[in-house]
Amino acid sequence: MLLMNPTDFLPAYASAVYKTEALNFTLTSIPNNIVLFSNRSFAIITAYNPRSQVLSKEENYARHLQLQNLLQSESFVILPSTGQSPDGSWQEEGFLVFDIELDQALEFGKHFEQHAIIYGQGNRVALAWCEDSRLEWFYPEVI
Repeated sequence: MLLMNPTDFLPAYASAVYKTEALNFTLTSIPNNIVLFSNRSFAIITAYNPRSQVLSKEENYARHLQLQNLLQSESFVILPSTGQSPDGSWQEEGFLVFDIELDQALEFGKHFEQHAIIYGQGNRVALAWCEDSRLEWFYPEVI
C-alpha cells in the first residue's frame, strides 16, 4: 500500500466545502473582508476516516459520537458540520467548535488521527496540520 504524505491532501482540503448550521464556506487565497462567526475563534474537527483511510459507516459514527462526548465533556459550544469535496463524492461529518484554542483543537485532531483540522478567527482560516502543527492560511469565501 502506498502511504501518502499528509500534505499531499492539501488540494483536497483547500477545495473542500465546509458546511455548518450557521453558514457554508470554502477557502481562498484572495483577501476579502469576510469575518466568520462574529470574530469568535473556531475549529472544524472530524473523527471520520483516520489518516484518510475509509472506515465503515458504523465505525465512523462511533468515532463521531466519541468526539461529540469529549467536546461536550469540556463544555465547548458545538454545532454539526460537514466537510465535503466540491462534487460531494467525499463527505465527513464533524463539529464546528467555538472558542477553542488552536493547541486544544490540534490535540483533538491528533487524538482522532486526522491529517488536518480547520482553525480560524475573524477573516482568516488556517488549514492546521495535526502532525507538525504547521498552519497554511487562507481567507473564507461564503457560499
